[in-house]
Amino acid sequence: MRYSDFKIVETKLREAGEVYVIGDSHAKAMGGTNNLASNGAKLDAIATQASRVPNGATVYMTGGHNDVPAGTSPQQIANQVKSIISSLEGKGCTVNYILFPEGSSNTNQDQMGPTRQAIKSATSVTNDLDGCSMQGDGIHCSLGSYRGIVGASADASADASAVVAQELAAGPPYPAEDSEEVKQMQTNLDKIGYTVGSTGVDGKYGPRTTAAVRAFKKDYPVDGNGLSIDADGLETLSKVAAGAIPQVEEPTATGNESGGSIGDLGDLASLENIGQAKEVVEDFLGSTVDDEELNMLIRATAAEASPNSQERGAVAAVILNRVRSNRYPNSIESVLKQGGQFQAVTGTRTGPRDSQGNRTWTGPHSNFSNMSDRTGAQIIGALIRYLPDTDKSWLNFTANSAAAYGAGTNIGFMHTMRQAQGSQVIGGTVFGTA
Repeated sequence: MRYSDFKIVETKLREAGEVYVIGDSHAKAMGGTNNLASNGAKLDAIATQASRVPNGATVYMTGGHNDVPAGTSPQQIANQVKSIISSLEGKGCTVNYILFPEGSSNTNQDQMGPTRQAIKSATSVTNDLDGCSMQGDGIHCSLGSYRGIVGASADASADASAVVAQELAAGPPYPAEDSEEVKQMQTNLDKIGYTVGSTGVDGKYGPRTTAAVRAFKKDYPVDGNGLSIDADGLETLSKVAAGAIPQVEEPTATGNESGGSIGDLGDLASLENIGQAKEVVEDFLGSTVDDEELNMLIRATAAEASPNSQERGAVAAVILNRVRSNRYPNSIESVLKQGGQFQAVTGTRTGPRDSQGNRTWTGPHSNFSNMSDRTGAQIIGALIRYLPDTDKSWLNFTANSAAAYGAGTNIGFMHTMRQAQGSQVIGGTVFGTA
């Protein structure tokens, strides 16, 4: 899940050159005429941004978020944040520091809370984004949380901030600056069952993507046709892809479907075929499974995979392959509950804080905890049709689009998986062994 380069908001300020924005993706999302921020920026890069700010400017700054995954200590990060602020103040600048949210899906997640506390102890925080409505990536706030931050603290005599949501529109042409946002949209559409067709995640909002957007809008409370989608529609799509909004049981066909679609299962997609599915699973695994293990496998597959039937078969295969491997626990339940592996099963750290100030864990994905009979039937059919022919050596899967990776995520793993011997892309996911 990637937080794209926000071109969503644009703030009209009193005078160009008075207000500057520096930092990482959180700052990028704030907009502003003089926005020097860049996605994924660490504090060293932000210090360089700060050097470009003229004397006497008003500065809005984020930073430190992307240094946590690298293993830098909370105090070191806090000290560097303070140093950058001090350098700006030495130039007569007024600095507004905006503190990143703790989130729930960051690399080195356990250190996010302590780092936030260290920064708050080291310097003055103008805005604390913790507690905001989160994007589906579990890292960034919803777009609305960033809107108006820059303009809200502007001088009262300044013009009112104008926040304008930019629509993604079908082409041609296909503007290069829209590519990453379109890729993210295409990735999310594919993930929840609206295939963008043979062109795949290519960053071009063409006829196939238009058909997918049209089908998505038909199934969810998003107005309009497939020729454009606004910021609210993109946010709804992101929430569905992340499981924050329940998926419809049977997505409207896009007309782009090929092998792997739900429709290719025919009579195999039936709860009455559970016995046959069990036989297929046991044959693939090479040992018996009890009814509860089979149930967990089906529900976990529903939670981890898109509605693409072949992808569902491959996800189940990875789980079963791990059971057979000496690198992982030796039962379906223990594999699924292993820490940091299947968050759709184990949940994420997004709940209320405990007595030590740490976020508590929320429950698993709704498809795992409350799977519908229709979805269960589709998984049964996918197991019967696709599991027997799936590679028994695969131990990993990850998103196959760069758009799915943002600050705090490891896009290098995607490249490693692509290059792994015997890897294969199915739907929007690459399967193999890293």
